[in-house]
Amino acid sequence: MHLKMTFDGGGVLRSLIDAAPTPLWLIESDGSVALVNEAAATVLGYSEGRSLVGRCSHEALHPRHADGSPYPREACPIVTASGTVGHSHAEEFIDRRGRPLRVRWRLRQLEDSDHKLLTFTPRQSSGPTGSPGSPISRLETESSGGFAEIKTYIESHCEDSTLTPDRVAGRAGVSLRTLQAMFAQQKTSPAQEIRRARLIRGDQLLRRGMSVAESAFSSGFNDVSTFSRAYRRAYGRSPALAKGQARLPDVD
Repeated sequence: MHLKMTFDGGGVLRSLIDAAPTPLWLIESDGSVALVNEAAATVLGYSEGRSLVGRCSHEALHPRHADGSPYPREACPIVTASGTVGHSHAEEFIDRRGRPLRVRWRLRQLEDSDHKLLTFTPRQSSGPTGSPGSPISRLETESSGGFAEIKTYIESHCEDSTLTPDRVAGRAGVSLRTLQAMFAQQKTSPAQEIRRARLIRGDQLLRRGMSVAESAFSSGFNDVSTFSRAYRRAYGRSPALAKGQARLPDVD
């Protein structure tokens, strides 16, 4: 959709945003909320979008990570974006009741305007970890079952670019050192398994016909070059040449 108009709090743009069935969120140049349509307000558990207008978009969307850890505004990829973010990104928003909501989002800089238009779509959670953002139960460091459970969690959340060993440890209810020791017993590390899961996901997307850039961003990588280098090391070929039967990557 081509948008070339200035938002003035009313008029054509407001009507278009309000009527859209897709969740839409208009952001001022300072990061505050200019407008939220009914679809976005409903998804986030608000009766009307007017109650969000004027608030900091970052604080309204995700004031913290789903595991409760701090999420500083300067680390927010939405309010700090310098322009259009054309590729779909995974993120966890926090709804009005404080519950995590897994979404995929895009951001468009409106032409001839300082405003940015955020679109997002809720995602279904997968795997045995339950509802989006549900924590892994506290695990014993010697438990092979615990390792398998965490590995499954990583595989089902690898699309989230903010997933790190620290966040996995927090979800598991253990320290990072304990988590690393658990993985070392299996001759691997949390960082390696996150990278491996993202590469497998990226390979699957490539084989479905998705572009290299879309596969990179949709599998949790923050830039295409990092994905391409990691993919070449793991699979022995450029992601652009991926074809045939997939095999598990060898991640160092």
